Amino acid sequence: MIPEFHYRVSWRSHRAHPGHHRSVQTGGGDEFYGHAPLTAHPDPRNIDVRATLHDPFGQLMVRVFRQRSSIPVYVLADLSASMGFGGPVNNKVASVAAFTAAAAFAAYRSGDPFGFFGCDEQVRRDLQLPLRWYKGLPCEFQQRLAGLKTLGSSAEGLRAVAPLLGRDRGLVFLVSDFHLGHDETAAILDSLVRHDVVPIIVWREAEFRDLPAWGWIDLEDPETREHRRLFMRPRLRERFVNRFLERRAELVDVCLRYGRKPFFLGDRLDVDALTDYFLTG
Repeated sequence: MIPEFHYRVSWRSHRAHPGHHRSVQTGGGDEFYGHAPLTAHPDPRNIDVRATLHDPFGQLMVRVFRQRSSIPVYVLADLSASMGFGGPVNNKVASVAAFTAAAAFAAYRSGDPFGFFGCDEQVRRDLQLPLRWYKGLPCEFQQRLAGLKTLGSSAEGLRAVAPLLGRDRGLVFLVSDFHLGHDETAAILDSLVRHDVVPIIVWREAEFRDLPAWGWIDLEDPETREHRRLFMRPRLRERFVNRFLERRAELVDVCLRYGRKPFFLGDRLDVDALTDYFLTG
């Protein structure tokens, strides 16, 4: 069973296609917008007698309503080598696949089109779903994504996605572990500034909290292949944890400057917490 969360946006859609979200389009909705002459909006069912009697030009006036419209929903996923942390089965890419399935299902339930772009050093054309109305994430695509072996040395491709997203403003889930430099993080967010970006930060407890208090550990940067052997002790373990907490605060700060605070996705997807994220703003 696909876990379900609900999202909402504070801005108005410009799309003409009917949907779930507030829109600037006029049509058959229930949100009163104003009055207009019948010649401009020829729908006799909405004739307003009072407004007609008060019109100085004696025109038949109708009530005009705003319709509800759809919005495009995208998942932009970092598929660089660091996203392979956690082993061949329960790694971060598996979390990306689970989240993408939930997002595609949420878009389907809201009547919104959904698209997916996977990136490492470049945009992965073999891991791309065009913007369409899907009944959730195609099973074959989800399995291929969950079983992906990550080899990319960077997430530079995320900066090249913006021109591929179309003209309409969309809801963009930017999914990554954000083990990036400050300038690179800001550059990616800046490239997507015309969209409503929700940063989804994928971390694992084993990255910093589950380290041993004592003993030798081997560390390797999956992207640079740099290897280091450390003797772990309580003071060093505390430094690891504190650095991750500092990094968390840094990411919250930079993401808020571009519109939204990030959502931290841990070892499992908490759909209730994600729904609460949208409902509480």
